[in-house]
Amino acid sequence: MSLSHTAVSNAKPKDKVYKLFDGGGLHLLIKPSGYKCWKYDYRLDTARGTYTIGQYPDVSLKLARDRHRQAREHIANGIHPKQIKVQERIESELNELRFSHYANLWVEKQNLAESTHHDLQQRIDKNLTPYMDKKKVNEFTTADLLKISLRITDRGARETAKRMAGVLRRVYNEILILGIVDTNPAQGLAELLPKPDIRDKGNFGHITSPDEIKVLLQLIDSPSNRQDFATTQALKLMPLVFLRPRNIRFLKWEHIDFDRNVINIPASEIKTRKPLTVPLARQAIAILKEIQLLTGDLEYVFISGHGKGKPLSENTTTAALRRFINPNTGEPFGTGYMTSHGFRHMASTLLNEMGYDPDVIELQLAHINKDRIRATYNKAQLLDKRTQMMQEWADYLEQLKAS
Repeated sequence: MSLSHTAVSNAKPKDKVYKLFDGGGLHLLIKPSGYKCWKYDYRLDTARGTYTIGQYPDVSLKLARDRHRQAREHIANGIHPKQIKVQERIESELNELRFSHYANLWVEKQNLAESTHHDLQQRIDKNLTPYMDKKKVNEFTTADLLKISLRITDRGARETAKRMAGVLRRVYNEILILGIVDTNPAQGLAELLPKPDIRDKGNFGHITSPDEIKVLLQLIDSPSNRQDFATTQALKLMPLVFLRPRNIRFLKWEHIDFDRNVINIPASEIKTRKPLTVPLARQAIAILKEIQLLTGDLEYVFISGHGKGKPLSENTTTAALRRFINPNTGEPFGTGYMTSHGFRHMASTLLNEMGYDPDVIELQLAHINKDRIRATYNKAQLLDKRTQMMQEWADYLEQLKAS
């Protein structure tokens, strides 16, 4: 005969331990102390066992029956019912973990260059973690994630917001697979965000006019008194080496060979996963020699003024460029686009117009696939051509500034 709620609640302790049976091995154990606990007697293969379901009244009769049914299903599948509690404990621990835990696991699995990996982690730590770690991952709705993403767009970083929406979607996909959430709240989030505006990327992506380039280079050479020396030197070097901004920021002294006048960037730090040799014009060498007096005994070439030996942050050069005002128009030159691609785009466009070999230009930009290099070239010839091109390009920029 099955138990009733009244029978369970009215059961009184006796001089000895006794049981009230509900059927199928489920029973309520009652001790002389008044302690009541639901238990399930079972047989798995040839062995007998007792599975403790939980204490009454914390575990009601209805809940005890639900857990009893679950335990019997485990037995039918040849699984020890104690695995239920192991699984519950794992799920509980997973539910308590915050977004940063799952984001860090996801970042670690990405096959990225060291500097790219650091960049990505830094963006997540800045834009997502402070807001996402306030609640459990299964407590966020799409509306919550949209509100967090709009914080990023409100400061003008629409492209960053779109990228972070992509990160949220991919991290939540893994959380979904783990069974911690029923749906991915970041699915379709990017479509809800304002589209990146060309003005968010500034004019830098389109500076190919010698007049505009001249003004920009002159502004870089005449920084405000508040600007850090390392920032100024980094900005001066950018148009002379065609490196991506993160490779400038994480440039190490061990990469620089003054005997051969080159920068050797290892494959682990290049987006294409191929090592890159950058010939240094005399103007670039002069810039590096100047900063060497300040940071030559440290690991990184361009050190943050407040970072205790750490490289420049991703926003340092971007912020410096954002402050430049074109005196001819009274308008700012732009923001992050120049930091990311502008100098490279500028060099590529003008060098092609000047008639330089497109393969040599692309190779120096670390864009070219080895299959595209004509068979008549070998590495030595390409390096010679790139060395000549880089010096002539530096001379052109120098003449432009002085004109």
